[in-house]
Amino acid sequence: MICRMSLMLEEISQQPEALARTIAGEQGKIAKLGATLRGRDIDLIVLVARGSSDNAALFGRYLLELTAGIPVSLAAPSVYTMYGRSLRLNRALVIGVSQSGEGQDINHVLESARKSGAFTIGITNEPTSSIVDFSDEVLLMHGGPERSVAATKTYTGQMLLFYMLAAQLSGNGQAPDFNIIPEHTARALEQQSTVAELVRRYVFMENCVVIGRGLNYANSYELALKLMETCYVVAERFSSADFLHGPLAMVERHFPIIMFAPPGRVLASATELMNRLVELRADTLVITADERIAGMATVAIRMPAEIDEILSPVPYIVPGQLFAALLAQSKGLDPDKPRSLSKVTRTL
Repeated sequence: MICRMSLMLEEISQQPEALARTIAGEQGKIAKLGATLRGRDIDLIVLVARGSSDNAALFGRYLLELTAGIPVSLAAPSVYTMYGRSLRLNRALVIGVSQSGEGQDINHVLESARKSGAFTIGITNEPTSSIVDFSDEVLLMHGGPERSVAATKTYTGQMLLFYMLAAQLSGNGQAPDFNIIPEHTARALEQQSTVAELVRRYVFMENCVVIGRGLNYANSYELALKLMETCYVVAERFSSADFLHGPLAMVERHFPIIMFAPPGRVLASATELMNRLVELRADTLVITADERIAGMATVAIRMPAEIDEILSPVPYIVPGQLFAALLAQSKGLDPDKPRSLSKVTRTL
């Protein structure tokens, strides 16, 4: 059993301050960037990323389409790097998302997009990294060095920058007030003792499914990734809608399901699925502020009721991050040293 405070747990705890620094450090720059972008004829946004950054980009797709009303595509970097194709992106905004800023394939896509006439933005935690050379503007996460291999504060920092960008691109007043996110995140950290108790239930878990929908769909991908890389748990991820279209067949008694279920538009879908999971006697862990679905679940992590659904993804991933870090320790694993992995992964 590993008793020391892991780097992963330390960095999870640093998120409220890191998010507040990002708002303070980037708000002026993003306001000017917004004026530039509103002056361009942008009819498509393309996001390019890998790993946890790709999960943040998946969130960004939902948020930007909801608030800006502009279609958003997730790029396939292999189209550029493996097949040597370039796309017509002269009316596009292309955003590369990379914690280290050194992803060769991400930078290759940005370079190609800029040559085709796109406006390019790099989102990174490293102000002197290579992504700067391929971006018309760089947005920084002010998270400080992230030493844990498993990304936590850079994931939420990337999500916050998407909120800030969405506020500038919104033409319908739908952009939420992101300034409250650091406070919501601090409240979410109060769940650490609860999570530390409940991970004992899952110490022998070898596989599971993580469910999310809408704005929290990306969190299902991110938590599944954290469980795979720190706990060596085979974790599949689905939306609550997709899970009913076939994957439900694999659920049997005590099969572990983790679900993000904030109150809001997606709660009805989550409740419908939970009804079926109760019938199948699955083991369900739900992260929610809704008392009804919490009462249906095997165990629940109760979040503050005042967190609006559109602002829920950042605070709601925090109990998931804590769950992965503490479960790894309960399994006798070191979450800071996942086997076969390094902090920066370079692919083409």
